[in-house]
Amino acid sequence: MTRMTGNTEEFEQLMYSLSEYPIYKDTEDWIEPTSVWARPLRPQSFKYTDFEKTTNDNIFNYSALTINRILTALNEQDFLYLPDKSDNIVADLKVAYSPKLRAHKQQLIPQLEEKSLGFLDDKIEIGGDWTKESFIEYFNTKTKQSASSIPESFSVIRGSENNALLTQMLIIQHAVDFLPESSHMARFVKGDYGHEQSALFRVMIDEYGYGKHELKHSTLFKDVLTAIDLKSNSHAYWMFYLNSSLLNNNYFHAITTAPERFFEYIGAITYAENTFGPYCAEMAKLLVDSFGKDVDNRYYKEHAHIDGYHGSMTLNEILLPLIDKFGDQIIPELIKGIETSAVLQDIMEQDFLDQIVWMDKRPQYIQLAQDIKECVMADIGNIPVATLDEPQGELSVAHVHDGDEFCIVDSGILRFCHGFNCFTDLGPGDCVVIKKNRLHGALVLSENCQYRILSIGDYSKYADYKI
Repeated sequence: MTRMTGNTEEFEQLMYSLSEYPIYKDTEDWIEPTSVWARPLRPQSFKYTDFEKTTNDNIFNYSALTINRILTALNEQDFLYLPDKSDNIVADLKVAYSPKLRAHKQQLIPQLEEKSLGFLDDKIEIGGDWTKESFIEYFNTKTKQSASSIPESFSVIRGSENNALLTQMLIIQHAVDFLPESSHMARFVKGDYGHEQSALFRVMIDEYGYGKHELKHSTLFKDVLTAIDLKSNSHAYWMFYLNSSLLNNNYFHAITTAPERFFEYIGAITYAENTFGPYCAEMAKLLVDSFGKDVDNRYYKEHAHIDGYHGSMTLNEILLPLIDKFGDQIIPELIKGIETSAVLQDIMEQDFLDQIVWMDKRPQYIQLAQDIKECVMADIGNIPVATLDEPQGELSVAHVHDGDEFCIVDSGILRFCHGFNCFTDLGPGDCVVIKKNRLHGALVLSENCQYRILSIGDYSKYADYKI
């Protein structure tokens, strides 16, 4: 057995054992048509992966993506998902959830969280003496800066001929959190801690439409998905969640499963509620720009409205009263949540921006491959090469590489996936440069297909121009 270098034998065995669970095995399509439990993790590749700790330098690498996929899958064992209908629901639940898997989860999550989230502590430095007054000044400045900025990715989408497709890719990133909306928050409405608990519960029941399912925010979000021709079952687009989307989700899992991080959570959620409204107002406009004025954008319009109220409530009825109750000692924890949320928002924007540029420029990466093909093949003796011979229907679960790769088809037809609903069919002699850290996959369309993946590291070594 090939060992995961740098990891303990116990960790390795726990990771390999995930292949025992049907919900984590590969599926036959990039999109899950019906199941609300399937979470493909590519467990067969674990033995070739060094699950290293995430740093600023490897944050978008394969190891980080895989760890965050596993973390989200395991964390969601706490959430109940049910399909609209099933003839075998009792048996299905025993496959999707089990005491054995819960025990497995408890053993793995602390180790995976250390690897995935530990780097965030290094990015946050909180010094000085804080008072309630200085905190309010800091918070107002911080949220004003965020609320006044429009993500660069929105401009890229609006300027693209593929604006509808790229908007769908953005909505897919939202789905990892919005489908089980407020389920993280539900963990902290339990217990007994006074007025602040009741205020947080009011925020949560607002998200749940005050018990009216048609007004529940996740229901409104599903209506958006349906309106733009996307599936609404959780999580139909699991394979297209970017690493950063999963990372952000896992941060909120981590702080809501640890009561000692309550004040950090209050900082994080207060910042989110005070910045999400302006973001949603821009999202509502973007949907209209991409799909026309009749598109159902009620989810985002509702949040653009209600989050002004939630922002005020979380600040004035929860966060500031907690400072009054417990004093300045909690302020560094509040700030840690705020700063971490801000850092994660920046990471998500960069990851998404890079992905949609890679998708939008797929013709250029096809042409680039042809332009450097002769030079690459002449240097093949110095390049690590993976040779694959796969049958019709063989699916490569969407993943990333840690460096630029050169894919060339020797025989057969390979459907190369640059991202959601973004494909190029490659025949014999056709090739593509796969950009470092960008999500992609492949599907064999012919009876069989032989192709090679060359790990070229940096395509600029072979090209006289850059994309």
